[in-house]
Amino acid sequence: MRSALLIVLMGCQLGGTGHPGEPGDDQGSGVDHTACTDAMAAAPMAPAGYDFHDGLIAAPRNRWDGVSMPQPGDAMYPGGRYRSIATDASGAMHPGCSTAGLSYPAATIPGYPCAAREFPFPTGVAEDTSKPIVILVHGNSESPTGWMKFVHADPASLMFPADTTARDQLAELLPAAGVRTLAVDFRTDLIDDPKSPEGKDTGNTAKNADHGWDVPILQELIKRVAIANPGRELSLVGFSLGATTVRDALRRLWVEKQDGTWDVNIFERIHDVVVASGANHGVVSFAKQCGVNLTMRGTVTCQMGQRNQYTATAFHRPLNGPAMPTDNGQFGGWWETPCADGDYAFGKRGACGKHTVSYTTITMKDLPNGTQQDEFVSEHASRLYPTECANNLLDGLNDFDTSGYFYNGFFRNHYGAVRSAAGLAKITAALED
Repeated sequence: MRSALLIVLMGCQLGGTGHPGEPGDDQGSGVDHTACTDAMAAAPMAPAGYDFHDGLIAAPRNRWDGVSMPQPGDAMYPGGRYRSIATDASGAMHPGCSTAGLSYPAATIPGYPCAAREFPFPTGVAEDTSKPIVILVHGNSESPTGWMKFVHADPASLMFPADTTARDQLAELLPAAGVRTLAVDFRTDLIDDPKSPEGKDTGNTAKNADHGWDVPILQELIKRVAIANPGRELSLVGFSLGATTVRDALRRLWVEKQDGTWDVNIFERIHDVVVASGANHGVVSFAKQCGVNLTMRGTVTCQMGQRNQYTATAFHRPLNGPAMPTDNGQFGGWWETPCADGDYAFGKRGACGKHTVSYTTITMKDLPNGTQQDEFVSEHASRLYPTECANNLLDGLNDFDTSGYFYNGFFRNHYGAVRSAAGLAKITAALED
């Protein structure tokens, strides 16, 4: 989620093969399977007014000119809508699906035309093929470097106790444990929105993406990795905008199975979903950007909703589903943890091939007075429901990223969920369970 995290973490219909996983796979990551099953027993079947198909529409074309400001109601502006990996009527594909100009060798994944980074195993370590392949999904205005170790050039200049040596991050920790680790690259450097005019915040100088930009790229990566590795499970870790991007990409892939356009039920292939600092129920920058900035900088906040007094957005409606009773009086949706019980997903039973998916959320705890210290989301915004079906974990108020990464550590609280020692410990424990 960078500035808008400063905010903020349409695939081709392709056939595939491979259906691993054993019925009744055990659920880990601190969730009581019986309690989850009991909670899901009350979930509604095909609730009226809710459809698991897209809440956003397909973009009429994939590219914008990078100069013209979108105007209210402009039907040709692709922002706020799903772009496609397949070429549009003009022959253009998603502009973020590119390996041109990368600073690293693009991962080689059969049939995948976009950018992803594969982190190498250290000398003497071989892949443990009994473990799921992990896909890391970065946040807004970001890249795969957010998963890598980093130390600031002048730690003493920072306004907090900063690292003086680089700490290993997921890009180093997971391969060292024999885990094949890939990171999607949404190529936010290629975003085709115009910059803001001098003195105004009506453009997208920060190069914020929205779900219409990110989701199709991740959806294609998950599908291609699944097809290329038919005997393997996958685990996904999403940060910030990457959290809702992970959830929506999985929903869309599951819908392909329901609609008969792909023969794989993706939830039979997923072991863990770990989403950190995600705007599952709103983001703090909504009111400042939604409807005011018409580029992707504004459309992404519109998709996430207002953190305070949250109501479901068009994007969240098919993702979170109908409201369920909660013990805090805040919004929780029945569809937020599909297949956590091995049975229920998006208003349907028998939807999971008897395969359970483990869900973990991580965010910084709120301040004692109930306000947020994370720059973008609160405890409630980040958690998933039913709470019996997700291990909703909190980092302490001092568990921020001490590396000085990203604008001199300006969003260190937000990044703490994936880059602090506490956040890393929670993620690796969830993936190991």
